Amino acid sequence: MQLSSAWRRSSFASTRTGGKPSFAPTSDGPHKLPRETTLNKHVLSRSLAAAMVLLASPAIAEKYGPLEVVGFVKDEYSVCDNCADGLVNPSSFDPRGVLSPPDPMVNQGSETKEKGVNLFLAQLTLGLSHEFDNAVMIEAKASGRARNSGPDIFGNYLIDLYAGATHPTLGSLQVGKMSSRSWTRADSFAYPIGLSSPWAESGAGFGVFPEALRYATREFEIPTGRIRFEVTAARAKKRDPLNPESTVIPPPQPRLTEIFVQYSNQKNLVELIFQDSRGGRQSSFSKGAFYGSQGDTNGPATSPDYQPPTENVTILQGTYWHNERWKVTYGLKRSEWSGQQQQCDFGPVEPEVVGGILVTADCFWDQPGFNYASDFRMHHAIEWDGMLGIGYTRGLWEFTLGGVRMNKAYTTTPTEWGQSNTATFVNLGVYRKIPELPFARYVRAEVYGGLGRVQFGRQGPAPLSMPSNLAFGGADPRVTRSNNSMTLGFNLNF
Repeated sequence: MQLSSAWRRSSFASTRTGGKPSFAPTSDGPHKLPRETTLNKHVLSRSLAAAMVLLASPAIAEKYGPLEVVGFVKDEYSVCDNCADGLVNPSSFDPRGVLSPPDPMVNQGSETKEKGVNLFLAQLTLGLSHEFDNAVMIEAKASGRARNSGPDIFGNYLIDLYAGATHPTLGSLQVGKMSSRSWTRADSFAYPIGLSSPWAESGAGFGVFPEALRYATREFEIPTGRIRFEVTAARAKKRDPLNPESTVIPPPQPRLTEIFVQYSNQKNLVELIFQDSRGGRQSSFSKGAFYGSQGDTNGPATSPDYQPPTENVTILQGTYWHNERWKVTYGLKRSEWSGQQQQCDFGPVEPEVVGGILVTADCFWDQPGFNYASDFRMHHAIEWDGMLGIGYTRGLWEFTLGGVRMNKAYTTTPTEWGQSNTATFVNLGVYRKIPELPFARYVRAEVYGGLGRVQFGRQGPAPLSMPSNLAFGGADPRVTRSNNSMTLGFNLNF
């Protein structure tokens, strides 16, 4: 019975709660590792071990018979001193803004200015479960997530919608729509130090699987601690281009595999994640949903070595609790992409006269590509990134200092796509629980604030691990090499 209950809690903790709030505009995820703030030394090691193994949720879950309701609502306001004001000459062609011609170049950086941004983020999870006398459990979960006035992840208000069963010795099996471990677990480590976005939303990988099957073993005791294993197989629908008649090579069947290993002992929680995909739409936004690429619509002239795109990510991350007050969080990430050329997707458009010529058809560029270049070939790339942070807890207060480093990428290409640039994100944060509120018995409330800085290695396109030149703080490295920010916010967990 104990194993069944433990695995039930761990199966959903990574996507169901609002954890520690962010301390800068570079952090917006809700996922969080367990926090020990009021433990005495006598029970510290025992409590940490249990919390790490269970991935216990910090939210106050409400149970109504077999129904569980859990979620969070947060609102924050951030100010930056050197943010870009959008893009100059925006276009669906060359979203990275690195190709010339055309002249003038498209998607270029604008002037920088002081700028304020408000973020509203909410997540709600509903779960149903039933445990039989023999400790076998059946369950179903649905999670919705919203940002400001739309879905947090494009086209996906629902990030989880699945059912499953758990056996105390055989493990668990779940099927349906699921959020990935590469996003949610990375977010759990980075969010408490205010660096969720640059760590959990960058690099290779995908955050939501539209169709997935996940198997997880039970927890195994080993001489130095405890360990468990999990594997997920996912797929997405084939995705035709907007103009199917332009197809030269049909779209591939998108498939993905993710492996998750978790190890813990009395003072450590360490996790290893490997995600490998083929046929997905390539990017470095690892929080995005798994969508299929559209095949080849260019032909051999402008895609001479076309292959279905592949990418993979390996993440090693962990937290070490020195005592009930001090902890250290760390991570190492390796991202790899095959490269993907932009796809023209030629089709009819509204007739217009351009340069004295009547244009009735044009390229739609609805498949943006990744690490594309002026020679039209695919260019393989690898990038290594790191994370390090510390946290100190004193009563109702917690203070954090952390950093994420994005390094130069290993690739051979005639086009500067960002492989020569680096980025360093630093965040200093403080938050306070506020149990004094009259409704604190039903929710957990926190206020927080922090100071952040982004420093780029050179003036030019952002590192390959950044989804765009404006991601994670609003500074465009083609215009400025640094940006400072300040954030204030309020967070409710229920």
